[in-house]
Amino acid sequence: MKNILLLIALVAGRPAYADHPGDRLDEVMAQKEPAFTAVDLNELPALDLLGPDGESLVLESLSDQVVVLSFVPSNCGLPCADQQALLEKVRGGVNASPMLDMVTFLVVTDASDPVPGPIGENVVIARAQEPIESLIDQYRAIAPDDSEAPLVHVIARGNRHAGVFAGSAFRHINMILYVNGLTNAH
Repeated sequence: MKNILLLIALVAGRPAYADHPGDRLDEVMAQKEPAFTAVDLNELPALDLLGPDGESLVLESLSDQVVVLSFVPSNCGLPCADQQALLEKVRGGVNASPMLDMVTFLVVTDASDPVPGPIGENVVIARAQEPIESLIDQYRAIAPDDSEAPLVHVIARGNRHAGVFAGSAFRHINMILYVNGLTNAH
């Protein structure tokens, strides 16, 4: 019985490699998810942020993490609320796996209560030190899209901007799989 439990623990603790797209992660995700755009950009617009403790927060301090970055301005309304509700499902999937310690959900906001549900240990709510609309415009220019939907930027370890998920129409499992692929990348 101990051997069976040990085997289950080892299998559950390993990243999923079966049918893993590896170097083709962006291509495979673009085929699966219409709301996804691959970016592959090493230079990111600067984020001048204050973390939850009021201290300066720079993206480089999270370079050992996969960062799921979303912007929630107070005037966004339903589009951002819908997107944050979907990201709550993504957080649930990520946080129920070994990825919990490898992924940070960074929410940049000027709203008082931007994230639905409980705030997980890997969720950082930050405040922009400049008008949030300016930051949103800088990041929107990375992956221009016709819609005004809010964007979720996925940043790989080493601060490489990997991809963007638009709006709240993407399947949360696809973002979880994408994030998993980035945590498996070396």
